[in-house]
Amino acid sequence: MIAPSAQSFGWSTQRWDGLTKMIPVGLVHFQRLLFESDGFWVALTNNLFIMLVIPMFVLPLSLFLAGCISRGVRGAGFFRVVFFFPNLLGGVTATLLWMHLYNPKAGMINGFLTWAGDVATHWGLTRMGLWLVSFQEFAWLSPDHLYWAMVPISVWGACGFYMVLFLAAMQGIPRELYEAADIDGASPWRQFRNITLPLLQEVIAIATVFLVIGGMKAFELIWLLTEQQPTTATHVIGTKMVYSMFNEFNVGEASAIAVLLFLMVFFGTAVTLRLMRRERVEL
Repeated sequence: MIAPSAQSFGWSTQRWDGLTKMIPVGLVHFQRLLFESDGFWVALTNNLFIMLVIPMFVLPLSLFLAGCISRGVRGAGFFRVVFFFPNLLGGVTATLLWMHLYNPKAGMINGFLTWAGDVATHWGLTRMGLWLVSFQEFAWLSPDHLYWAMVPISVWGACGFYMVLFLAAMQGIPRELYEAADIDGASPWRQFRNITLPLLQEVIAIATVFLVIGGMKAFELIWLLTEQQPTTATHVIGTKMVYSMFNEFNVGEASAIAVLLFLMVFFGTAVTLRLMRRERVEL
């Protein structure tokens, strides 16, 4: 891994199509990407959406599910398997499944919304019914709606993993703390807020790092949902790198994108871990 990674730094300073002779161009590719290419910044913005918006849904829901199972709700073992099941499918299989669900003509999501609209209209909720029926043949995966359509996919696929992560941490919290809180009359919500959350801060920080890194390295979900033809508006940095390499045969620019991606992930992770280490020392 080290040798090809180091070689990509050298390729990023060359103009090369992968076949003919390399032409040294210095930092031209970096200059063009950072100061002249709107497409690169659009792709980075899309990465930031995945990094910032999706964790806002995944983390609270995972904590809620872990808290319910930790308290031994009825069927906890069954729900633990059900919520973790999407992680067993693999990214490609899960994405293909959701592509069928989002199909404008035969997808289950549009079919359900249309049916719910008919039911609402039948019961006199005309305005709501018309709004739901308007989703008939709605193009969820169009460039204007693609990234918001990714939110349910990401939540469905990620919550099980982070639920298990939080559940393992919750099971390590001494039960005596909760017993003392029960004696003092603390409600379950207050126990969660004052005992569970403070003792899960380190695990939540680790989960946040995983989600941020995953958002920066996003590739296969976008690549498949756009049918391997992402546009300027739907690119992330990973797909733009692959597109530059294999569609435009611009190995130098693709290598420069890879270098920038590496630097962003490296420094972003280093800063996050530094903050985590500082917090751990204070505790």
